[in-house]
Amino acid sequence: MAGIPDIKPGDLVKVYTKIKEGDKERITPFQGVVIQMRGKALSRTFTVRKISAGIGIERIFPLHSPMITKIEIKKKGKVRRAKLGYLRKRRGRKMKIKEATRLTRKTDETGEEKEPVAEERASSVESQQEVKSTEEKKAAPDEVKKEEKAGEGVSGQKSVEKT
Repeated sequence: MAGIPDIKPGDLVKVYTKIKEGDKERITPFQGVVIQMRGKALSRTFTVRKISAGIGIERIFPLHSPMITKIEIKKKGKVRRAKLGYLRKRRGRKMKIKEATRLTRKTDETGEEKEPVAEERASSVESQQEVKSTEEKKAAPDEVKKEEKAGEGVSGQKSVEKT
C-alpha cells in the first residue's frame, strides 16, 4: 500500500481490505476507532474497534499488509492515552471521543519544513466570507416572506401591531 496515512489512537478510520473467496476477490470496508498501535517498522499493527448490532468487534490490521488497499481517516480524535482499552467497557455516548485539531508540519517547494500549523475547518477568511454570503442569500427571501405575512392574521385578517 502506497502512502500510509498518519493514524493514531482515537482516530475514526475506514480500512479497505481484500478478501479472497475461491477465485473471486472483493474489497470490504471496516470502519471504527483505532484503540491501539503496536510494534515497530514493518511489523507495526493497529487495532480497530466498532460496534455492530450492539456487539463490539475488534480487528487487528498489519499496517504494511498488501491485503489493505486503502485507509481513510474520517475523524481525528483527541485522546490522552496511547492505548484505549477502557473504551471496551463503555457504551453509547460515553464512548464518544472529542475531535482534535492537530499540528501538521508543512514543507515548501525546497523541501524545508515550515513552522507547525494547526489544522482547522473552514477557518480561512475566504471560506468564512463564502459562508456569510450564502447565509445572506438564504436570509433575504425569508425576510421578504415575513414582511408579506406581517400584516395578515390567521384567516387573512390584519393584525394590530403593539408599539
